[in-house]
Amino acid sequence: MNDELLVQQIKSGDQKALSSLYEAYRPEFIKWIIKDYRCPEDDTKDIYQVGVLIVYENIQKGKLDHLTSTLKTYLFSVGKNLAHEWSRKNQRHQPFEQDHFLRTLANDEPEHDMLEEKLDLVHECLKKIGPPCRQLLEQFYFNRKSMEEITVSLGYKNADTAKNQKYKCMGRLRKFYEEEFAKQLT
Repeated sequence: MNDELLVQQIKSGDQKALSSLYEAYRPEFIKWIIKDYRCPEDDTKDIYQVGVLIVYENIQKGKLDHLTSTLKTYLFSVGKNLAHEWSRKNQRHQPFEQDHFLRTLANDEPEHDMLEEKLDLVHECLKKIGPPCRQLLEQFYFNRKSMEEITVSLGYKNADTAKNQKYKCMGRLRKFYEEEFAKQLT
């Protein structure tokens, strides 16, 4: 069905259109959030329902009268933000998983026997990127501090500035890691 037509039908109160939207992307969304965010299925279902509700409210408010993407893309974007929020709330209560950090860094699945070598390489690369980045990444990934806590402890202007710096630091760390990993292969 045409997304613009679906939006107009939902806006006019057509419950079948809303149900159609809800059912169309639910299995794919749930599978994606469970896989990418390691979110329990029950929480993922809640995230999806809230995401559809937000999309519905935005349609009713007229925010989606002129779509700049597909309705699926918009719904998944809302869901992604909700999953990030869920992750931020729950990450302080979950142990740090070094293998997940390595997979994120190396963009591959490390073999079990190489895990220690890759972790050592990450630590070496952390030393190379310098104290500000190293402290930020260690506080976030190893000490599981929130962006608000990092903002205070490292003296950033606000949490958004700290997030932006974390993104840049991860880019630098990834670059160092890839260079060092390539050297080891040769």
